[in-house]
Amino acid sequence: MKLIINADDFGLTNGVTYGIYDAVKNGIATSTTMMINTPGTKLAAGIIKSDKNLKVGLHLNLSLGKPLTSCESLVDENGCFIKPKILKSDERYDEQEVYDEFEAQYAAFIALTGKKPTHMDSHLYLHQIFPKVERQAKRLSEKFEIPLRKYDTKYYSGVYFEDRFKLAKDESFILLKSKFKKLVAENSGKEVIELMAHPGYLDKEILEMSSYSFPRTEEGAVLKDPEIKEFISRNAVELISFAELGRKYNG
Repeated sequence: MKLIINADDFGLTNGVTYGIYDAVKNGIATSTTMMINTPGTKLAAGIIKSDKNLKVGLHLNLSLGKPLTSCESLVDENGCFIKPKILKSDERYDEQEVYDEFEAQYAAFIALTGKKPTHMDSHLYLHQIFPKVERQAKRLSEKFEIPLRKYDTKYYSGVYFEDRFKLAKDESFILLKSKFKKLVAENSGKEVIELMAHPGYLDKEILEMSSYSFPRTEEGAVLKDPEIKEFISRNAVELISFAELGRKYNG
């Protein structure tokens, strides 16, 4: 089995960014996805420029902070994105505004990092829960020939997406380690899977903006744990990133 372990939210805050980088360099995380308009974006871009081997995708964002474009249908009265749990649907979204914002974030990624993202996904699963966002994320991924989390596109086959590696309320570090092993075992029959993770260190910003804060430290600890590394080796799991995925064709 080939396993992609992607750490979402690179650039969310400085603490989260450092924690993700640690999980890649000293753990088994194989890639990350960077946010363009968040407090840690500048730090994340600097790390990417200094580490040419870091595999980084684009974490498309319509859920947090302010946009890069003029997009009235995507923001509230303060000009900020609206979380999907508040919206409940994408009825208010203008699809062209969705696409224009996504392409602006793609261009900003390249301007900040000097390279093309290896893949794309979205903050708070937006392209996986809202049809308009799904269509425009696919449009962007196909224009620039980049894999998109979970979905088949013109150039790449979709990779099975595993999103259950999370620390629930009252769960322990030991239980999270067991959960990781169980998820890998359950998916062992699949050729390639992507396991989503949210490692990170705590800082003032993440404590203020996210209810999922302390569990990030536990996720990072699991991904760096010697027992987990040995488990991966013993079970012949091949760790890869989206950069190693084969294209459907080169036309």
